[in-house]
Amino acid sequence: MPDPTPQSRRSEKTAAITETLAACLSGDVGAWDRFVRDHRRIILAAVSRTLQRHGRAAAADVDDATQDVFVRLMRDDSRLLRTFDPDRASMSTWLTLVARSVTLDRLRARKNVVSLSPDHEPNQTAPSSPRTGPDLPMEVLTARQRLVLHLLFDRDLAVPDVASILEVDEQTVRSTKHKALSRLREHLAKEDGEIGG
Repeated sequence: MPDPTPQSRRSEKTAAITETLAACLSGDVGAWDRFVRDHRRIILAAVSRTLQRHGRAAAADVDDATQDVFVRLMRDDSRLLRTFDPDRASMSTWLTLVARSVTLDRLRARKNVVSLSPDHEPNQTAPSSPRTGPDLPMEVLTARQRLVLHLLFDRDLAVPDVASILEVDEQTVRSTKHKALSRLREHLAKEDGEIGG
């Protein structure tokens, strides 16, 4: 009997993850424990790398942020967990994105806490809300280009981090970013010309 191909091994792994996920969503505590056990290291690594980039790599911060990720996955009847689509990304890639997003939200929330120290000025302007970025025109950019720009600019990730998430080399990320920005410049220049004309 021939060895299973990489494609068939991926299909088996995806089927197993989908089965575990369905059990988690149906309230199976044992399945949730397995899910946590199987994916904790991926989430822990993503959280740790994100915190290190922002100078907050203390063990307590890592543990708290990792716990936040699991809470976010299960909040509101597992609303976030239900959005996982194996046709769009692997579970490890998706969880890495979720973990980094939750960790960045946590860091932004800390920055936005207004100090109540004695020298606090009541009329001081509150910190701006987290950046959401402009809506990118669907017809101008490919899905990959939109994702790369989202990760680089909205999520404030570095090129090596984006390369790791997308499982490509750093040059591919830079090239995708360059092409996307070129397309946007051309699109905006055309729009300006139409308005001016």
